[in-house]
Amino acid sequence: MAQESYEQRCDKRFYDATIAALKDIEERVLQLPIDQRYAAAYGILRGYFEHGILVNFAPAFSEEQLAEIRIVLDQLSKVTGEDKHLDEATRAKLDQLAQALRESEA
Repeated sequence: MAQESYEQRCDKRFYDATIAALKDIEERVLQLPIDQRYAAAYGILRGYFEHGILVNFAPAFSEEQLAEIRIVLDQLSKVTGEDKHLDEATRAKLDQLAQALRESEA
């Protein structure tokens, strides 16, 4: 059996992540009451972005861009309360990074 190329493996992972997100939407989110769908949809979108797009296309981004994306995702975790597992020192450091990036406006 011929070995898959790196690009083929990335395509397969991306396709698998896409199918998983679509199934999760249909099988789980659409079964929820309307008032609970937003949070569930956000979770799916975040997971899809982090694991389906960011992981598979990381080489397309510079280290600085990846760091900036991570800072935005960390701040979204703060807003949604998904960062409760982090200690205060880590949260403070993440806030400092976000503040420095906001203030670096060109």
